[in-house]
Amino acid sequence: MGRSLFLYLLVPGPSIVSKLLNETGRIGEKVSRLVSAHEENKILRERLNFLLQEREKLQETISENKRLRRILEYREDAPYEVVSARVIGWPPSLFSSALLIDKGANEGIERDAPVVAWQEGVADFSLRLEAGNPQDTGMVVVGRISESGADTSKVLLITDSNSELAAMVERSREKGVIVGTGERFLLLKYLSPSADVKVDDLIITSGMGRIFPAGLAIGSVEEVMSGVGGLERRARVVPRFNINRLEDVQIIKQ
Repeated sequence: MGRSLFLYLLVPGPSIVSKLLNETGRIGEKVSRLVSAHEENKILRERLNFLLQEREKLQETISENKRLRRILEYREDAPYEVVSARVIGWPPSLFSSALLIDKGANEGIERDAPVVAWQEGVADFSLRLEAGNPQDTGMVVVGRISESGADTSKVLLITDSNSELAAMVERSREKGVIVGTGERFLLLKYLSPSADVKVDDLIITSGMGRIFPAGLAIGSVEEVMSGVGGLERRARVVPRFNINRLEDVQIIKQ
C-alpha cells in the first residue's frame, strides 16, 4: 500500500503528462518563431543596408552626369577652346596652395593658362553679363597653370600668396586686383577710396591682364576695409571654389 502510494505521487498521471507535453511544445514553437524572426530581421537589415548603398551610388551617378552634362554644355558654348582635366592630387605641404592635374604639354597645356571649375550654386547669381558668358554656367576661377609637364601640370590656386589677377565688383564695375593670402580668403586691393563695394558683392574677373577672360566668378565680399593711410579701399573676399570638392577642372587654352 505504501509503495503504491509512493509511485502514484512520484509519477504524474496521463493527463498531467499530456499537459506538460503540450506546454513544452508551445514553448518550443515560440522559441522557434523567435529564432526565425531574428533571422528574418537580420536578412531584412542586410537588404535595407544594400538598398541604401545602392541609392547613394545612384544619387552620386545622377549628380556626376548632371555636372558632366553642364561642363559639356559650357565647353560647347565657350568662345575659346577648353580642355578638361582630372585632379589627381596635391603636392606636399610646401605647395599647399596648388594641385596636380592629368593634362600637360602633350595636350597643348601651357604655363599661365587659366583654370576654372564647375561649382554648384554659382549660377544662382543673376548676373547681367553678355549672353554666353562662362559665369552663366556656374564656372568659377580656380587658378592658373604654374608648371606644365608632358602629361601632368601644377595649378597655382588663387589663394596662393603669389597669385594676382585683375578683378572687379560685378554690381558697381569697380576695378581692382585680387591677391592670394595663403589662407582661406582673398584680398581685393587698389580700389579707389570712394569705391562702391559692399558685403556679399560678387567679384569677377575684369578681363584685364591678358590671362583670365572677363566675367568669371572669383568670390564674394566678406568684409570691406580701408587701406593703409586711407588711400584705397580693400575687401576681404571668400573664393567661390571649394578645393575639397574639386574632381575635375577646365583649362582655357590661350
